Amino acid sequence: MDRSPIDDLEAARASQLDDVRPAAVAAVHRAGRLTARERMAALLDPDTEVPYGTIAALAPDGAWVAETGGVDAVGSVDGLTIIASSTDFTDKGGGYGAGRLERLFALAHQHRWPVVIFVDGGGSRARHPRSDQDHLELNGPFGRFMLFDGIAELSGWVPTIAIVSGPSFAGHASLAGFSDFVIATPGSSIGMGGPPMVEAALGLSLSASELAGVEMHEQTGGIDLLVQTEPEAIEAARRYLAFTIDHSSGPASATATAIDALVPARGEYDIHAVIEALVDEGGLFQLRPSFAPSVITGFARMNGRTVGVVASQPLVDDGAIDEQAATKIGRFIEVCDVYEYPILSLIDTPGCTVGGTVDDATDEQGGNRSVPGLNRWHTRPVMAHHHRTVPLFAVQIGRGGGLGPAIMGGLASGRSVPALWLAWPTTDIRSTDGFAAVRSQHAFDDVVAPSSTRQMITRLLTHLDGDASARSPRTSKKHPVDTW
Repeated sequence: MDRSPIDDLEAARASQLDDVRPAAVAAVHRAGRLTARERMAALLDPDTEVPYGTIAALAPDGAWVAETGGVDAVGSVDGLTIIASSTDFTDKGGGYGAGRLERLFALAHQHRWPVVIFVDGGGSRARHPRSDQDHLELNGPFGRFMLFDGIAELSGWVPTIAIVSGPSFAGHASLAGFSDFVIATPGSSIGMGGPPMVEAALGLSLSASELAGVEMHEQTGGIDLLVQTEPEAIEAARRYLAFTIDHSSGPASATATAIDALVPARGEYDIHAVIEALVDEGGLFQLRPSFAPSVITGFARMNGRTVGVVASQPLVDDGAIDEQAATKIGRFIEVCDVYEYPILSLIDTPGCTVGGTVDDATDEQGGNRSVPGLNRWHTRPVMAHHHRTVPLFAVQIGRGGGLGPAIMGGLASGRSVPALWLAWPTTDIRSTDGFAAVRSQHAFDDVVAPSSTRQMITRLLTHLDGDASARSPRTSKKHPVDTW
């Protein structure tokens, strides 16, 4: 056959490759970022990428028209099939010109493929660049989802990861907000209205970073992890995905034998050292480390099995649970529950505090004004525990004041009671807590040495799970994940 139509098609496809756009590539590299195609190459296993939507239209003169604004594909990460997508900020701000991502969301839902999306861009294009050109569009929206209802439906069904390494506004910021795990790099920004919109509406001239910098979001819980470079962000995404697959076994940490000496009978200690000694070698993959730091959350492995870890941090606010900490715990419990991660809860807290809900302003008498909400925010993690079905292993290390143990480990009489509630000899049982009328703070399954804890939990986990590889996959979603 005549090769000219094929040659024309390949030329159109090649027109978007990096080697024919040196100026655009150089601009991306000067900003310290990767191009869309470099991101995909770094994320996906070699020779696994199946691109979608590279050709967008047929022009009236018969020329093929390449799609612009980003790259979308099915590929794999360490053998795990995923949906991968990256905007191309060099092309009209990375705005999507067609419905290919919606199409891939439908495939992700059908096949339970995790999703990783790079979302730097200025939102949807108000006017499609090919409008009024009489092009025959080839990859418009089709499938069961539009953009936002698609990623909302994926919540709690497949892991969704957003990477922000540039300005991300409007629809792009919404995609990040819908995602389970948001990774960002310094100097990036996430906001619903970009600088031009703010200037037009309010007359304020602000940079993207001044308006919605990720450094602010790191402190307020708007992102889950801040890393220094895009390669680090990609590695973090790969590590997050790795926890979706259990290993048949796993070695204990090198510090496991020293665990008995890590917690003093009274006084401060760093919970990170305790976590490291309990979990497998490789330690904790911490989430939201700068948000509500009186509580630590993250993923680890115990004898190869992925577990979620939620732990009091006595070094910060004495381990007290405020509004932000309760919110952090509640959402993390939901994430663990929908993706079938058992939970290890390490408890040493005086209980709840309104410290996170006090307005700096004062009332007419000069006292602090308490912001309403205590009666609701402390119930969020308790509700999450009440509806979870994954096993939870609670270890009371020190104090367990007020509602603290219920927030950290659920109610002992709830729908899903802890599989095992242990105490260490350092547990504080000296005082009678008023909450003991509802749940005795001294009702433990056993008091054990720290060095016995790991073995007890991993053995019971084996009994609860059976062969992890033989667990039947769910056919319906438990619930979505709270976006905050």
